[in-house]
Amino acid sequence: MKKPSAETAASAPPHRESPFIGESEAMREALGRLERAAASEAPVFITGESGAGKELCARGLHGMSGRADGPFVAVNCAAIARDLAESEFFGHARGAFTGALQARPGLVEMAHGGTLFLDEICEMDLPLQGKLLRFLETGLARPVGADREKRVDARIVCATNRDPAREVREGRFRADLFWRLHVLPIALPPLRARGGDILLLAEHFLTRFAREEGRAAMTISEEAAEMLLAHDWPGNVRELQNVLRQAVVFHHGAELTVSMLAGLMPATPAPAPEAAGRGLRLVEREAIEEAISHCGGSVPKAARMLGVAPSTIYRKRRGWLRARAV
Repeated sequence: MKKPSAETAASAPPHRESPFIGESEAMREALGRLERAAASEAPVFITGESGAGKELCARGLHGMSGRADGPFVAVNCAAIARDLAESEFFGHARGAFTGALQARPGLVEMAHGGTLFLDEICEMDLPLQGKLLRFLETGLARPVGADREKRVDARIVCATNRDPAREVREGRFRADLFWRLHVLPIALPPLRARGGDILLLAEHFLTRFAREEGRAAMTISEEAAEMLLAHDWPGNVRELQNVLRQAVVFHHGAELTVSMLAGLMPATPAPAPEAAGRGLRLVEREAIEEAISHCGGSVPKAARMLGVAPSTIYRKRRGWLRARAV
């Protein structure tokens, strides 16, 4: 039988501490939910954009839980071939089908005593959703071709970058399975909503990548910091990692500069000017500039005064510069 293509991993438990770096309000809220969920046995449903760290969140949850000494089995639901799905999840008995020369445990059984992480859960085929629902209801798994069921104790953690409620409304995800899984929801914020966390993460990745490449760690110039904060980061933390890895590998120097970042971060298109709303935008700009002036030119201090993320101010100022250049 051909080896299934699903991405799986059983690993030793990570450290029993938060896997995330960040001090923003959005991240503190997510981490608080993560820590509280770790103390429970209920299913966890993680949502967030691609690259926001959903698997990292799941691994951290496992590491902080009472199951940390058990296996962590990660499954990419989008990578499971449809004709192998049931066997992949629940295993099979010897002789169950052509090529089944010996019995094989499924992913569910492999996660016994630990955590089963179902990434991209909304990509799972409807027939397999029904079988997963039955397992959640009974705790019993029947391998393909077997005449007996096996009792399995595995905590389910799932994740998606889609809107699961919309998937249910449009018939692509079973409502009964959704309510079985959506017990403890955790929403991970996109990087652009995490303000100063961007620079904390940048410093962490620069140090790590420099060490891996046998280089001295870089500091971040003030101009480069402003550029990092102003970017929208559509690829989230994964995009930030890629940008900084390239900067470390392709450039030499003790400081990360704007010239090193040029070309690595596509500019976010500025909105088309419209007559309607110009008065409001002018008031907004004046308020921001006044706050910056009041704070001695410090954008982070002005952001705190206005109750917004520094990245929001940097992004707006960049838009004003573009509009003036046109």
